[in-house]
Amino acid sequence: MAYVSAATRRGQLIEAAVRVIAREGADGATTRKIADEAKAPLASLHYCFQNKENLLLAVFAQLSEELPVDVDLPEGKSTSLGHVIEQSLTRAMQWSVENPVRIRAMIEVTLWAERYDPELSVSFYDVFLRSAEAVLRQVDVPFSDEELHSVVRVAMSLVDGLSLQLLTNGDTERTLRDTATACEILKAFLRQRERKAV
Repeated sequence: MAYVSAATRRGQLIEAAVRVIAREGADGATTRKIADEAKAPLASLHYCFQNKENLLLAVFAQLSEELPVDVDLPEGKSTSLGHVIEQSLTRAMQWSVENPVRIRAMIEVTLWAERYDPELSVSFYDVFLRSAEAVLRQVDVPFSDEELHSVVRVAMSLVDGLSLQLLTNGDTERTLRDTATACEILKAFLRQRERKAV
């Protein structure tokens, strides 16, 4: 049997875990099933991650890094908060459409964390909140911190809801149309709020 480095094996096990979690849920994704999916010895899973919880955390970390939240800001030009949110939300949903197995695994791991360690699931959302707020702060934001937090939480709720609908009905075209509608609603709210702020 050829030697596989620990780093390579970690990546193989994370990818296998994504597939098994998407197929069987986080609770049904046993370490043995994940090792079998990766065509790896069970001992290598325990060597790389020690336990299932650490592997699930690694899965979440990997998927959260993949989910795009960045935007392309025009150089030397001002842009609106609504435009930035539209780009960010659209990219996130395009990724969901292109990666249904990965978004299902992310949702499953988040629900697993909520069941077994609610503080952990809160920390999962905090990762996205901080990332999204960092992106939004690249433009001139006329909102207080709490108002901005609220806008980000609503945008995250839209991604969650649209992703669940996508997984339920599998209609990618409808998901992208609904994403465009959600963006228009958010932009209209932000325009109104910005007018009140000046």
